[in-house]
Amino acid sequence: MAAPVRAELAAGPAAAAVAVHLLPCRVGHDGPAAVGTFFRPQAGPGPELWASLRGRRLGGLEVPLPPGYRGLVLAEGPGDAQGWRLRTTGTFGAITAWGADAPPSPAAGLPLALAWAPLAHAIHAPVPDDSDEEAEP
Repeated sequence: MAAPVRAELAAGPAAAAVAVHLLPCRVGHDGPAAVGTFFRPQAGPGPELWASLRGRRLGGLEVPLPPGYRGLVLAEGPGDAQGWRLRTTGTFGAITAWGADAPPSPAAGLPLALAWAPLAHAIHAPVPDDSDEEAEP
């Protein structure tokens, strides 16, 4: 059986806002890195961003989270007999999605996935008892 996971949200000052990037590659490193030294996105002529990573050109598109949502960056904390603990190390309100040689389409991938959140909320919201809507058979 899997151990339970508990996320601990900091009580007190809010976690710092951080920039979050979704890259079209796998990075074989888990730990601190001087990312700001080598990865420097530049604004394009429109809403897109441009950067390079290890000599490859990347196009980026900043995708805001739906209204009412906030992203959390979690780090593993000390575990105990009751299971794993995660602690909040940062928050974000947008994700920059990157594509190889061109920005990702706003009608596919991450932007399309995030567009489902308000729809899911509307589908699962309770219907008031005094509603004139009729259930379909």
